[in-house]
Amino acid sequence: MKRVLLSVFITLVALLAVGWPPKARVDRPLAGLPLVNPSGPMEVALSLPFVVPNDLRQKMKVGGFTDVSWTLSGFTARSLAETMPTKPRDQSGRWKVVHIADLPPPGRDDLLKVFVARMSEVKPDLILASGDLGYGNTAADFDRITTFFKDLERQGALVVACPGNHERKAWIQYLRHFGPDTWHRVDFGPFTILSLDSEHGRDQFTPAQFAWFKRELANTPDRTVLVQLHHPVFPSDTAARGEAKGSGGILGARRGEFIQLCKDAKVAAVLSGHWHSDAVFDGDGRLRDDTWDFPGTKFIVTTTLGNEIRRVTRWPKAYFGYHTLVFLDGKLLSYTADLDGDGKPDPIASEPLLRSRYEVTGAFPVIPLRPLTPDNQRNDRVISPQPHSNAGGR
Repeated sequence: MKRVLLSVFITLVALLAVGWPPKARVDRPLAGLPLVNPSGPMEVALSLPFVVPNDLRQKMKVGGFTDVSWTLSGFTARSLAETMPTKPRDQSGRWKVVHIADLPPPGRDDLLKVFVARMSEVKPDLILASGDLGYGNTAADFDRITTFFKDLERQGALVVACPGNHERKAWIQYLRHFGPDTWHRVDFGPFTILSLDSEHGRDQFTPAQFAWFKRELANTPDRTVLVQLHHPVFPSDTAARGEAKGSGGILGARRGEFIQLCKDAKVAAVLSGHWHSDAVFDGDGRLRDDTWDFPGTKFIVTTTLGNEIRRVTRWPKAYFGYHTLVFLDGKLLSYTADLDGDGKPDPIASEPLLRSRYEVTGAFPVIPLRPLTPDNQRNDRVISPQPHSNAGGR
């Protein structure tokens, strides 16, 4: 009897030594923050049996997760579909979706603070983050980005992310922070968001991922479908292949079939980043700098939120920014900014992150906007922000 008790005591001590303080890893659903997704159960691994951290308990409450099935290693919980909102906060049928990509690198948290402040004004329902989330290779940098997403969550937005090419430099950290499913579906309000991993096999989809995409796309009756991936779908010019003038390429294999599937399914928008430059294409691959209001799927490339700025196409404007897509009853009303203030959206234009030459949040001065000139367009036409002592820019 004493040996049994001793064994139990040693086991408990070992568990506490390994698992304390209590931690949780959410393996499913990969639905951003908060954890809201009625399409499947939530699967959680715990560092200590039956001990759920308080922050996860709160997210479960927000997401309506109930009906918990316990195991020694964690639990599975299910979410009631009726807990999902059917209308946005103002009950008007109007929804706002903000798209970002290529986030500020380490040392540029001032830009993250500006974006969080801006979102408190915009009040989006969804924020889609399409890869290259932090440009850092350490756990601390991924902690920095998840903290940024939590700041956005507190304002009421659901954040849904997918990986880019830079995440491969710290792939284990990405999987630990964002879960093992690098492509996934999230149903929220009238939307189905299909997030893809375009880095597999060098700027392309694996056969398994593409088969999954086709199945999910076929199962979206009466829903507004948004697709996000990191790499742009079309080349920057008339070339069949290209590296976007040094910015790193486009979607590779299965591109033609992917485009046709999006057309046939009447996907509202395909959102990507990677170029650090704004662009919008129609379903035939034409750069639509003539009008924002054209029929069919919009293939939108969003400039960087805070890394080096590039000029990739003939579109002349370049700055840190994000796109805001406005929907009414599931239909896309607008997705580009009115830069000249004439009351009409400008083709291609994203919303500038910085409203003036300097924008200050607390003690964090933000780098200035720099106009495009022949000097800063030379070579690969990268505009390198000037570092300053308080922000640690690079």
